[in-house]
Amino acid sequence: MRLFRAFFGKRKVAPASCRLLPGQWLLLPLGNPGEEYACTRHNLGRLMVQRWMDSNCSGAVQIIHSFYYGAVYSLADSMMALVPSTYMNLSGRAVSEAVAGGLPKEQMLVIYDDKDLPLGTGRLSKNGGSGGHNGLQSVIDSLDGDAILRLRLGLGPFQRPLRDWVLEEWTPHEWELIEKMDAPFANFLSKLAENPPIADLQSRVNAPGFWN
Repeated sequence: MRLFRAFFGKRKVAPASCRLLPGQWLLLPLGNPGEEYACTRHNLGRLMVQRWMDSNCSGAVQIIHSFYYGAVYSLADSMMALVPSTYMNLSGRAVSEAVAGGLPKEQMLVIYDDKDLPLGTGRLSKNGGSGGHNGLQSVIDSLDGDAILRLRLGLGPFQRPLRDWVLEEWTPHEWELIEKMDAPFANFLSKLAENPPIADLQSRVNAPGFWN
């Protein structure tokens, strides 16, 4: 599995311009950087994007712009990814830089783990609070509002203490469920690339059976 490169410390902004064209999407998969976190439950959003990359992105995935707190990767004609270099709870710093650099939040999709949904399922929404997810809360705070498209990917049923549980690696049974998510997740990104009305996309993605 190809890992997004982790960045730490100061980094100069690349001179090349980085803009989203109409119809393009900027994926924002939340997670913690580094190989030690790559297969932990809290990195589910980043994991699913990386698994999709392995099957759908030929050749090396290129960094096309570097910010102080993250980097933008070119994935496909209709997709780029903004990957924070910070730990999960500071994800909004990269979003602030991206918006200040001219990347519109209306074309961003946050992808992250949700302890309150069953593993193997997902739910698409446009508004709402963070549900206690510190990474999403950081993104919301950086935008001064919660109106951003987000795909929640289930982790449940969760166990306590929650902080320890989300930082543990997947069990063999959980990996089986994750593998079954590959096809519907790819289907979701394919539908997203078609740029249907968000309400129509929500109806399809949130319908019973989409993730099964």
